[in-house]
Amino acid sequence: MVVVFCVVSAILSLVLRQYKPEYAVFISLACSIIVVLYLMDGIAQVGDRLQGVFDGTLIAPELIEVVFKSLGVCILAELAGQVCKDAGEQAIASKIELAGKVALLFLSMPLFLKLLDTAAMLLSL
Repeated sequence: MVVVFCVVSAILSLVLRQYKPEYAVFISLACSIIVVLYLMDGIAQVGDRLQGVFDGTLIAPELIEVVFKSLGVCILAELAGQVCKDAGEQAIASKIELAGKVALLFLSMPLFLKLLDTAAMLLSL
C-alpha cells in the first residue's frame, strides 16, 4: 500500500515538475508526511514491545528514554533531509543531517556520563 502510494506520488511529482516545478516539492513533502503518519502506528507498536522487553531488565529507564528519543531524531532528520534533497537544496539537507548528529550527541551525553561513572567505579575497586 505504502509503496504504491509512493510510486504514484513520484510519478505525479515528475509530471508536475515539468509544468510547475515549485509545486513538485509539495507533493514530495505531502507524501513524506503521509507515509510517516501511516507508519506511526507500527512504530508505536514496536516501541511498546521494546519497552516491555526493557522493563524486565536492570537498564535505567532514563537510558531507555534516550534510545527512543534518538530514534525519533534519526527519523525526523532523515525525513527532513530527504525532502530538502528532493527540493534540490543539498546544502540545507546536509545542515539538517549535521543538526541531527549534534542532537544525537546531546541526547547521548547521559549515556556517556553513565559509562564514565561506571568506568571510574570499576577503576576505584
